Amino acid sequence: MIKFGWALTSIGFISIICGLLYPFGAITKEIFLFLLIGGALVMFIGSMVRTFGILKKK
Repeated sequence: MIKFGWALTSIGFISIICGLLYPFGAITKEIFLFLLIGGALVMFIGSMVRTFGILKKK
């Protein structure tokens, strides 16, 4: 459960980092906003899954 949470957090982080392509003109503004908001939500869900996994152990 904790590894799955880390995987989700990593996917969210990678999608946010991919948003750095926007200033270079490689992606459009809509895709940039999608990557930014989607990445933040996936990172949030990943942290909640990790927290649930830690609380489930105790």
